[in-house]
Amino acid sequence: MSKGQKILLTLLSLLILGVLLLIHSSPPAVDWSPSYEQNDSRPLGSRVFYDLVKKQSGDWNAIHIPPFEAIGEVPEKATYVIINKYFSTDPDECELLLDWVRSGGHLFVSASSISSVLLDSLGISEDIFPENLEAERLFTLSLEDPMSLSQSITYDQFHFGEYFKWEDSMQVQTLGKIRDKSSLDTVGARPNFIQLRKGRGLVTLHAFPEAFSNYFLLDKTNKSYTEQILGTWDLNYPVLLDHYVKEGKIHQSSPLYLVLGNPYLKAAYYTCWVLLLLWVIFEGKRQQKAIRVITPPQNQSLEFAKTISSIYLNSKDMTELGRLQLKLFWDYCRRTLHLQTGEDKEEFALSLANKSGVHLDETLLLVRQLDLLEAKTQLNADDIQQLYQLIEDFKSKQQHGRNLQPAG
Repeated sequence: MSKGQKILLTLLSLLILGVLLLIHSSPPAVDWSPSYEQNDSRPLGSRVFYDLVKKQSGDWNAIHIPPFEAIGEVPEKATYVIINKYFSTDPDECELLLDWVRSGGHLFVSASSISSVLLDSLGISEDIFPENLEAERLFTLSLEDPMSLSQSITYDQFHFGEYFKWEDSMQVQTLGKIRDKSSLDTVGARPNFIQLRKGRGLVTLHAFPEAFSNYFLLDKTNKSYTEQILGTWDLNYPVLLDHYVKEGKIHQSSPLYLVLGNPYLKAAYYTCWVLLLLWVIFEGKRQQKAIRVITPPQNQSLEFAKTISSIYLNSKDMTELGRLQLKLFWDYCRRTLHLQTGEDKEEFALSLANKSGVHLDETLLLVRQLDLLEAKTQLNADDIQQLYQLIEDFKSKQQHGRNLQPAG
């Protein structure tokens, strides 16, 4: 490696190191994707909420399996809490949940979008505030008696403004409402926190899961809103906190997470990779063998022809050499001029004159002389010279078919 290459490599390495340090030192962009995971510290994670729950007295239980499986193992008197961006269920699972509620359980679901299977079973529908492109959307939250807030809560982040609707004949208790603060609002406050009785149990639906997010709970007034929601849970009985139905749940598909989860093992893991890369670079360069240069094969056709001709000349077998010249000429006539050499000689001479453009008298003379030489049993050097001259004179006078390669 030359000196200039070493300098260039050093500068390139420093540039890459500088870019990596710049990326590492720059603050990451805020991730507003919802997860509601207990260990997620992003704005819409729920680490603060679960830390708040741990400080409360009560029988708190974590559920890490689907509700379809968990519902058969939970006690009749308990509160099953599901918090997520979406809550989806199927008819079989929904029927199991409602049967458990009828026997005395309390199902609490906080989600922006709740499965129509559950809503239809309860006679509830979900709607959103009409979209307003002319004003910034700010929603205010309020609670109904017996709960109360010192002041209304304003949520300044993106939200569709989901709320619930039902028929007047249904007995549904409204626990909280949401309202669009824009001046163009024509809908008014709508219930987004409701509770209805099913058999001996309760179903509570809440359409604002952001109330359990880290961002929402940073404000003291917002925190009081969430605490009063917790007041709807009967803490004298077990509270089952779902950790399976989560938008941001991380599935570990590789055992490497055990290594990468520990900072010391992680550093050792990456150090091994760097050392392996350096070993490949330096050891591979030292042990590399020289690559043999393979020259392409040369065209030896001319040398081959000279060798074969010298064999015939050295053998002094003029008869065999003459026979080969005659065969090549007759083959030339068949392939190039498309003539039948076995026909009558005068007809052949006439056809040869027509195809080649040589005068008929000259082709007749050529054919007769070739027949005489072919009829001789022994040929000498003079005969070979005469045969060669006859064929070359004919080809020099040929007017047709000269674009094809001669055969003799």
